[in-house]
Amino acid sequence: MIKIKCTLFLLLLSFPLFGARPVITVTIPPQAYFIHRIAGDQIFEVNIMIPNGQSPAVYSPTPSQIRKMSVSDGFFLIGHPAFIFETKHINPQLVKGNKKSISIYKTVKLAGFAVDENDPHIWMSPEFMKTTALQLYPFLKEFFPGDSLTFKKNLSVLINDIEVLQKETAKLLKEHQVKQFIIYHPAWGYYASEFNLEQIAIESHGHEPGPRHLSKIADHTHSHSENKIFIQRGFSQKSAQAIARDTGAEIIEADPLEYDWLKSIVTMTQNLIGTP
Repeated sequence: MIKIKCTLFLLLLSFPLFGARPVITVTIPPQAYFIHRIAGDQIFEVNIMIPNGQSPAVYSPTPSQIRKMSVSDGFFLIGHPAFIFETKHINPQLVKGNKKSISIYKTVKLAGFAVDENDPHIWMSPEFMKTTALQLYPFLKEFFPGDSLTFKKNLSVLINDIEVLQKETAKLLKEHQVKQFIIYHPAWGYYASEFNLEQIAIESHGHEPGPRHLSKIADHTHSHSENKIFIQRGFSQKSAQAIARDTGAEIIEADPLEYDWLKSIVTMTQNLIGTP
């Protein structure tokens, strides 16, 4: 009898506490959006390491974020070698625990896509995120095999939404003859590449631009009649404001860390074509 009780006790220990949700750690809010689109927002507890409005280059996780990361059941990462935040704060945790993980970088590389090894903002490509969503589904399904049909239906809706987004974005940019845009922090390079645009960065190698570079951007703004300069919360706006004063260009926020990833792409496109 005692032996049976001990066996039952050990079996109970092998399962999560009743009502406890698996914890998935992600690096930025858009990754949480993809988990919620596939699994709903009640199935997993998503631990977001970099809040919106913070610069990944300088943000340090809070003690509560670190504690939550240490008990995570899985990780959904950017995975790009140039994403220093993950290298510094998340990768050591992965080495310790042998936890389940999936990364956007590895997924798109395995799918045969070319990736700029100096630009970690790979989540800004709709094609890359469509490919990632297809692999995120089986990753999440491992935690809840019984919910796989629901996950699969949600995945189909998400993939359709991304494909509609791609077609509409390409159509609108072509109709309005958008060719390029000026931005302080160059986080939209993959978006630009996918839709045949040129991203012109004010920031120079991750730093405030010098007078020569600033003058070059201002001259370009004048000569190409650019009337918008894009900025990102958490980054310096001094240089962008200086160019705007000199050229009369409007300053507009472009947010690559927006939770609602689909909305961020739509908003950027609307701003580029001049539709509020």
